[in-house]
This record gives sequence, structure tokens and C-alpha cells, in this order.
Amino acid sequence: MKISQLLAVGALVPSFAFAGTYEQARVVGVQPIYTTVSTTVPREQCTQQRVQTGSGGGVSPAPTVLGALTGGLLGAAVANGHNNQAAGAAIGSVFGGAVGYDIARRNATPAYTTYGTQEVCTTVQDVHEEERISGYQVRYEYLGQIYQTVTPNPPGQTVRVRVDVTPAF
Repeated sequence: MKISQLLAVGALVPSFAFAGTYEQARVVGVQPIYTTVSTTVPREQCTQQRVQTGSGGGVSPAPTVLGALTGGLLGAAVANGHNNQAAGAAIGSVFGGAVGYDIARRNATPAYTTYGTQEVCTTVQDVHEEERISGYQVRYEYLGQIYQTVTPNPPGQTVRVRVDVTPAF
């Protein structure tokens, strides 16, 4: 290595030596930085609802069936000995059923429906929002100049700063 090369390398040493120097700077202001955070929480919500519990009344099918049977028997008895015994039974059944239905309709109780209450539950999502500190805006003074940075934690009275010295040519 030549002497000029050694001198050039030696000139670089001071700038490398100062590249990792740290000092303390005085903190002059701290402001928390807030972020809004939303969380969803499921919750069961129950209400009382009116529901149908039963019904009844109206026209009963029993008189119609009984009338059809009776009419069929009478029709068959009237047609007894004639070739149309089956036809007589059929006609008597239809006629007896119609008479039975008419009687049932006249004597029918009014239809009714009963109601009660039932608990019905559903899951709803409640959204909660809250402000959380996400960092700190820090103002500090070093050698008469004011600087600022963001830190994850609150600083103390001072902050550590890296001093980088480079040669001026």
C-alpha cells in the first residue's frame, strides 16, 4: 500500500469513529397519539312474542259422516229388491251427507283461536369503540434546535439521539 492510500484511509477513520456516537437530548413536549379501536361483542337478546297456541270450534265432520251412513242405509233399504240397490245407497249417502252437514253447520260453535306468549331469543352484535394510545409525539431540543419524533412509549426527561458527524469538504 502506498503512502497516499494510507493517508486517504486515515482521513476516513474519524468519520467512521463518530458515526455511532449517542448523546441525550432534553424533552420539551410529549403528546399522546390516540387511535379509535372498534370491537364487536355478541349478546343474546330475548323478547316475549304473542304466538297461537290452539284453535277449535267450527263445523264438526261427525254429523256429515253420520248423515251419509244413515242416508246410504235408507237408500239401500228403499231400493231393496230392485236392481238399483247400489244406486239407491249412493244417492242416499249423498243426500244424507248433505242433510248432516247442514245440521252440523247450523249447530256449529264459532271458531276460536287461543294465544299465549313465548320467549324468542336472537344474537345481536354490539359494537364498542374506545380510544387507545398508539404512540407519543415527542418534541426534543438538541444543540438549540427543536426536533420531533414518534415513540411507542412515553419518554422520560431526555431521549437518546445518535450524532452523525461527516466531514465537510
